[in-house]
Amino acid sequence: MHLKTVIAFAVFLSRFELLAGLGVIMVALLAPQSSWARSISFLEARAAAERVAPDVRLAEQRVGISNAEVDVAGALSNPTLTVSTARQTARLGTSLAVPLPLFGQRSTSIRAARADADAVALDVSLVRKESRWAASVAWIDLWEAQERASVLELAAQDAERLFQIASEKFDAGTGPRLDVVRTRGDRARSAAEAETARSLVSAAEARLAPWIGADPSAALTATGSPGFPPNVSLAVESLEQRLSDHPALRRDRAQADAANFHIQNERRLRAPMLIPQLSVNQFDPTLPGPDVIIGLSFDLPVLSLRGGAIARAQAQHAFAEMAAVVDERRLHADLLDACRRTEGANAKLHAFREQVLPAMKEARSMTEEGYRLGRVDLIRLLDAQRALLESQLAAAEAEASWGRAVADVEKAAGADFQEGNTHAP
Repeated sequence: MHLKTVIAFAVFLSRFELLAGLGVIMVALLAPQSSWARSISFLEARAAAERVAPDVRLAEQRVGISNAEVDVAGALSNPTLTVSTARQTARLGTSLAVPLPLFGQRSTSIRAARADADAVALDVSLVRKESRWAASVAWIDLWEAQERASVLELAAQDAERLFQIASEKFDAGTGPRLDVVRTRGDRARSAAEAETARSLVSAAEARLAPWIGADPSAALTATGSPGFPPNVSLAVESLEQRLSDHPALRRDRAQADAANFHIQNERRLRAPMLIPQLSVNQFDPTLPGPDVIIGLSFDLPVLSLRGGAIARAQAQHAFAEMAAVVDERRLHADLLDACRRTEGANAKLHAFREQVLPAMKEARSMTEEGYRLGRVDLIRLLDAQRALLESQLAAAEAEASWGRAVADVEKAAGADFQEGNTHAP
């Protein structure tokens, strides 16, 4: 009897542990996204921004509004039904009036609204590219912050190791106490710099999160490196030739066309609106039967010829054309500026990768070995360590600057510099 009780209790515990384990799994699966660490590559961030960035969603909502405006512009006026009575004549009078836009007012209104909708639809493409650019820059900021944090973390470990070496030399009587004091201070400084760098990583995560549809408190990790191809074509002449197809300029031209349609619409609205009327009078003691009356009314354009509305539409058209000219000049300037910055950043990046960093690493290794053997003093070792640290940070900054400059070229040219697509579309 006692053995059966023990076995039953053991079975109960196993089932309880199974249910508890399932509960833990469900809680983890249902936990908010912000509690999960998420790794995202450069290309994934760009693709996500084009789909779910807040500005993209708002632009898509504006498309729905503009399409609804087309239906509003094409809506016909409701007929007017009037019912009346009189004491001496007709006991019941009914009339029906239907406004009819027979002179093209409805068609021109629809055309102007459709042109506005087309311009809004083109604006979505521009917003997608701008959101992609913003996500690219934010991702590069996060990547650079992570690189800085990694370099400074290694520097803090080197400072700790150097402090241990100085302490061992002092304990062995082969090194001065000054080296211990100096390395202790350098260790504290390096630890503080590493802690600051980790905080900046969190700040960069918060900047990237909205552009990829993540919670601002989500833990993000930029994986890989800035994903622009190293052989990206930056021929200014070729990019300028394709500039006329930039989404901003196509949107501007569409807005100018829409403004021109609005001028035509305002002029067309000067035509009178015809309103046919049909009236039926019944139960009139003075008449042998029902009386049918047919009439036609329309407005007389004598007090207003819509001069103000036409002038407003003309001013909007002139503004749209000027905006297109200004945007084209700005894009030309931005393109030239970004290309020149990319060239400079690329030269600096190659210099650090191929010459500066290898030399600094070799000098740091040689100096530390000399310090261990007593042939080099601490000051020279600290200088070599600081020079290597600054070179590593500068190399990360150079690569980030190159990535931002290429992103600016892509934005100014309306190009697509994805991997495998190294030319403007």
